[in-house]
Amino acid sequence: MAKQAAVKGKAGALTIPADSGLGQGIVAAARLLEQDFWAWQGEGIWAGHRASAEIGNAPDGRKAARFYGAIVPLRRAAVAVLAAAFRRYLKLALAHASLLPGEPAALAQAWLQPAVDAALAELRQWTMLACDGQNECVRPIGTMTAQPGETTSLSIPTSFPAPPPPDAWRAPAWLFSFALPAVTGIGPLKTAHVPAAGPADARLGPAHTRLALRGLRRIFLAELAGALERVRDEELAARAAIPPPQAPPPPRRPNKREGWEQKEKLMALISEILNRDPGIEGEAFCAELDKHHAPPLSAWQESGEWDGLTFKAAWKRPSLRKKIRRVRQEALRTVRAEI
Repeated sequence: MAKQAAVKGKAGALTIPADSGLGQGIVAAARLLEQDFWAWQGEGIWAGHRASAEIGNAPDGRKAARFYGAIVPLRRAAVAVLAAAFRRYLKLALAHASLLPGEPAALAQAWLQPAVDAALAELRQWTMLACDGQNECVRPIGTMTAQPGETTSLSIPTSFPAPPPPDAWRAPAWLFSFALPAVTGIGPLKTAHVPAAGPADARLGPAHTRLALRGLRRIFLAELAGALERVRDEELAARAAIPPPQAPPPPRRPNKREGWEQKEKLMALISEILNRDPGIEGEAFCAELDKHHAPPLSAWQESGEWDGLTFKAAWKRPSLRKKIRRVRQEALRTVRAEI
């Protein structure tokens, strides 16, 4: 039994042989996605540290602008990585559509979904890192102050306290000072729902924190949906532009005129004689035909010229000699073509 590889998604559980072309293609596409995702995640960590430093040094009225100015290119880079992976998955699904159940774009999106979930989780962690300089994975171990020419050290603890639960994080209040729904994903709020202004280090409550994070999630998913739709349309248009293979023309029916059976028998016999001795001709050639009781063409008999003659006797008549030569030349061309 062939080795099986389980490939499952929201479009339905599907088991594909790991050694099949489709199975190998899906595994290769997943590896490429993993490499691109790790590269994006690594760049995001450094971008988060830079954003945290810029936000910390910015005046209160500019902190939100610094944050959104940093997250927009990071979000677009994530969309580019996922869209490229979706294109690879979609090409595989289209190429093997006859083997797969369901619509190819839906299958490709189902194969992509785990990476989408991972990107959403990473963007949430990045938001915490940019706002606070730390998140569930990045924890500060202390601070150092050094003067020029002095040496300082920092002890590294061997254990860390457990991070607070994810839902315990509270977003800084300045996130709501940037009122652009196209960037924040937060639509107009009623006055009673707008968080009250507070000190520079004020934090939002649980409801407003969820609203801010949900807005970032909504913007990301909207941009991703637009990118995936464009990829789908491009691939479907490109596939439709390839003309279908032309069906071979039907085989030509043989031209079975009256007397064709006699001609085929005569031509087969002449070809056999010429295969043995291509140079034979004249009376010797006619003698070989008479030896094998070769039938004359029906047209020769209907004209009254043949009148029961043998080929050797017919050779003595100029009109029949010309016809015998013509038949011999036609058979000789066939023999040479086969060689």
